[in-house]
This record gives sequence, structure tokens and C-alpha cells, in this order.
Amino acid sequence: MTTMRAAVLRKWNDLAVEQIPIPDPAPGEVLLRVRACGLCGTDLKMVSGAFQERGWPPKLPFVIGHEWSGEVVALGEGLDDLELQPGDKVVAENHVGCGRCPMCRRGRYNLCEKAGTPGYRLYGHTAPGALAEYAVRPAQMLHKLPESIGPLEGALVNQGSLGVHALRRVEFLPGSTAAVFGPGLLGLLTAAVASASGAARIIMVGRGSRLDLALKMGCDEVVDYEKEDPVAAVKRLTAGRGVDYVFDCTGNPNVPAQAIGALRRGGRAAILGLTGGKRSEIDVDRLTLDEIDVMGIRSSPNAYPAMIALMRSGKVDVSPLITQVYPLEAVGEALAALESRDAVRPIVEI
Repeated sequence: MTTMRAAVLRKWNDLAVEQIPIPDPAPGEVLLRVRACGLCGTDLKMVSGAFQERGWPPKLPFVIGHEWSGEVVALGEGLDDLELQPGDKVVAENHVGCGRCPMCRRGRYNLCEKAGTPGYRLYGHTAPGALAEYAVRPAQMLHKLPESIGPLEGALVNQGSLGVHALRRVEFLPGSTAAVFGPGLLGLLTAAVASASGAARIIMVGRGSRLDLALKMGCDEVVDYEKEDPVAAVKRLTAGRGVDYVFDCTGNPNVPAQAIGALRRGGRAAILGLTGGKRSEIDVDRLTLDEIDVMGIRSSPNAYPAMIALMRSGKVDVSPLITQVYPLEAVGEALAALESRDAVRPIVEI
């Protein structure tokens, strides 16, 4: 067999399943059989062409998909001592830095200074993604899954790891209060990780039935922004003080200002969503006078092992989030369900 099925983006807003060549693993790479791949808001924006200026993707045709799980098929040259073997279940990170620049040497390979050059790859964005039957990845990107985590659950490790990275970046402390804006998959998993990390109280801001799901994922209070001003509501629920931490998981350019408004003095805000190039306005005087820290959160460097451990231990249960599963041939339906908010995270089973 030399070809495989893959969802190929041939032109903007045109994603179709086609037969393309199965990739060969180069030295140091592993050939993997993809089992499940989630679709997120970034994928929607990429399919529409919203990230053309950023070079996501660099050219068409292109295979998207960066939230996935699979199993090892074959090892490339130079991996005789690799602990992984054919048949092992794995998940893969997305960023491969050059390994030599100051950021890579500090372990922040998600910020590799060689971005945009051949030494840097962001799989599913600048390098082929995993919405296909097979994929190849450098061995150092792979993390073995325990038997207790199946392929569908494994496809959620990526977004959970992003939440882990966010909590690390803001130096989250047990016993703290937090607000999460956006009950999509990222927001729900970030709330679950915060709960597992000892949050005293978590408030989810969003709308619709996803607020009910937030209560199952560790949130203590929910705020429907269609019924109440979110900043006023968070202040009301915290006796006027505001929360210690806010996590903006929306990608909505109007939300960063609200997130900052919901913080107490000296609070910290983590911005996890991408707006697709749209600008946000924030109150700089508030940042300065109240010493508010605002941090951008990109990807999940060094965070996969922690998320896998949280899932294996049962501290984070992702099963309530697996509700819509589609075959590869129905990838168009999966994207439509994501865009219409009918699905928290459509997962394509391959």
C-alpha cells in the first residue's frame, strides 16, 4: 500500500477526502497510524484562509489537523534505542524547534527563533497535519499513552496540555480563585486542570448548554454573558474583589478587556485564544495602576506528560467532552458542527 486517505485543503473553504502518498519516515522520525483527530477553531480559521498572512498553511494543497492520537507503525533510521515500539499508542506535540536558538535551549521550543525557516516545523500549521490515515513525526515529539487512555481521549491531550502550560505560566497557586472565559474544549479542559490543581473556586463565562457541561468539568459557578455583564457577574460572585486568575479561551477580540476587568488588583490574565488577526483594546491604566499581568499562551511545551498523568490518575476526566465522533469522509460535517457550536470538539475517527 502506497497511498492513504487524507482530508486535503485544496482551496479556501474546500476540504475534501482524497488519496495521497503515505509519507516515509526520515532518519529520527516515526511512521504513525492516526486513530483520532480533533478539529478546533484554529482549523476553522485556517480552512477559511484567515491565517494566510501568518503562513498557515504555507501553501495549498495542505493537510490540517494537530490534535490527535495514533499508534506506532515503523521507526526510521537511528531509533534502535527508542523506548517506543510498533503498536504503542502515542500522542504527538506540534512544535519542532531548531534545538539551538536561545529559546529552544531554555526549553521554550514553542518560541523557536527559527520560525519560518526549514529548521522549524509546526505540524498541522506549517507542516503536514494528521487529518489522514498516516503521519510521520520526529521521535522527540511523541509521548506514550497508558492503556487506560483510548484514541478518542488521547485526541484531547493536546488542548489539555495547553491548559497545563497556561497554569504554569501564571504560576497558579492552590486555593486561588479563577474565571475561565469560553466553555469550548480549551476552556473546559483548562477549568478541569485548574480544579485538579487546587483551585478554591472556578467561574465559567459563556452561554448556552455548554455552561451545564462546565459544572461537570470542575467549575463552581457559571455566568451567561447573554443575561448578565460578565465583569459585573464575576465581581458579584467574588464580593466585589475579582478573581486571582483569568483564562481567556475564546479567540474573541472583545474578551481580553473583559478578562482584565474581572481580575483583582495584582491578578494575572492568560490569553489562550487566537483572534485570526483581529485587534483588541485594553485599559492600559488599569494594567499599570493595579499591576495586572497579561500573558500570552502558545502551545504546550513540556506539558504533555503532566496532562497524560492527570488523565491516567482520574484527576481530569475527559469523557463528558467526547460527544460527537465522525468518520473521515464526514469531515465537512464535523467542521460544520464546530462552526455552529453543535459540537464542543468534533473528533474524526480514522
